[in-house]
Amino acid sequence: MPLSLPEGYGTNHKWTKKSIFWDLPYWSMLLIRYNLDVMHIEKNIFDNIFNTVMNIKRKTKDNLNARSDLKSFCNRPELELDERRSNVIPKAVYTLSKEQKRRVCKWIKGLQFPDDYASNLALCVDMTELQMHGMKSHDYHVFIRNCRCMA
Repeated sequence: MPLSLPEGYGTNHKWTKKSIFWDLPYWSMLLIRYNLDVMHIEKNIFDNIFNTVMNIKRKTKDNLNARSDLKSFCNRPELELDERRSNVIPKAVYTLSKEQKRRVCKWIKGLQFPDDYASNLALCVDMTELQMHGMKSHDYHVFIRNCRCMA
């Protein structure tokens, strides 16, 4: 049996979508109905930005769907797909060249933190494929908090 809608639903505010969580019997009794894990959010943001800038296949957010949406949502003709070759994505200014990727990976590989402060990031860098993997949520947190100013 679904719960009744909250007071002022759709009139006092613009929230008109009802979350499926309200169908759970215990949802209305929870004091905190959300619990955002900041470190996992930082991990997802870092992964999305890093993989897009490094142009890592199957992980980048700069794909055919994003580029086709670009024409209707943004005025960025230099990033739009070519009408004649719609499967070819033009290189964006925010993607790095192979040499730039190598320099970024080498820089990350050389980072050192105090003992027990973060994992050894050198073990997470793959210099052959020029990408990172195997980092924990805390490592992303430390990287974002401490290294964003150095980049």
